[in-house]
Amino acid sequence: MEARDQELEQRLAQHVGDGAPIYAFRELGSTIDMASSLATQGATEGTLVFARRQSKGRGRLGRTWSSPEGGLYCSLILRPRRSSSEISQLSLVAGLAVVEAIQKLTGLAPSIRWPNDVLLKSQKVCGVLVEAKGEAVIVGIGVNVTTDPRLLPVTATSLAAAGRACDAHRLAGALYGHFRGWYDEWTARGFAPIRQALRPWITLFGQVVHVTAGSEELEGTATDLDESGRLLVRLDSGIVRAFDAGEITLLR
Repeated sequence: MEARDQELEQRLAQHVGDGAPIYAFRELGSTIDMASSLATQGATEGTLVFARRQSKGRGRLGRTWSSPEGGLYCSLILRPRRSSSEISQLSLVAGLAVVEAIQKLTGLAPSIRWPNDVLLKSQKVCGVLVEAKGEAVIVGIGVNVTTDPRLLPVTATSLAAAGRACDAHRLAGALYGHFRGWYDEWTARGFAPIRQALRPWITLFGQVVHVTAGSEELEGTATDLDESGRLLVRLDSGIVRAFDAGEITLLR
C-alpha cells in the first residue's frame, strides 16, 4: 500500500469528526481503487479515502478525471442496507451533499446536472462516480477547489476561479457531514426525501434538452425526477420518458 500521510489524516480528522476511519495520501492512482481494495479487506462503512492528487482519476463511461493538486479527491466506503436497484441513487445523494457543502462554505450557488455532475453556471466543478464492489459500494467525489483552470478542461472550473476558494479539508468535513446525514435519511426512508431536497438544485427542469441514451438520441423538456431518481423528459410527441442513465445537453 502507498504510504499514508499521517499529518494530512490528522488535519482531516479535525473537520470530519465522528471518529471516521481516514486514509489520506499525497498521491494515488485513484481513491476509488484504494477504497475498493480496503473494502475487500473489511474496511468499515464510513471509511474515507482522500488524496491531494490522482494520477489515474476517472469518471463515468471510463472517462479521465483531471486530478491535479488543488482539488478534493475522496471516496467513501459504504455497505448499504437497501436493494441493489437503488444503489444508483447514491450518485444523487452525493450530489446533494456536495452542493449543500459548497454553498455553506463559499456562498456560491452550484447546481446539479443529472445524474452525477455539479456545476457553477455551465462549468463542471465536481463529479461523482458510484461503483459497487461486492457487498460494498464506493462513492467517489472530485471537487476542483483551488485548481488552476489552465490545468482543467475548458468545460470545467474551480471554486477559486469563481472567486470563492475555501480550505479543502474544511470542505471535506462539511461534505462528509452532509453526506452521512442524507445517507442515513436514504437508508431509513428511501429516495423520497432526497428527491424533494434535490429539486431546487436541479436547473434542468423546464429546459429543452438533448438526451443520448445508448443508441437513442432524443429531444424534449426535462420535467422532474421520478420516485427512483430517473430523469423525466416530455418528448416532442407529448410522451413522458424516464431515463435512468444518459448524457444530457441543454439545447436552449
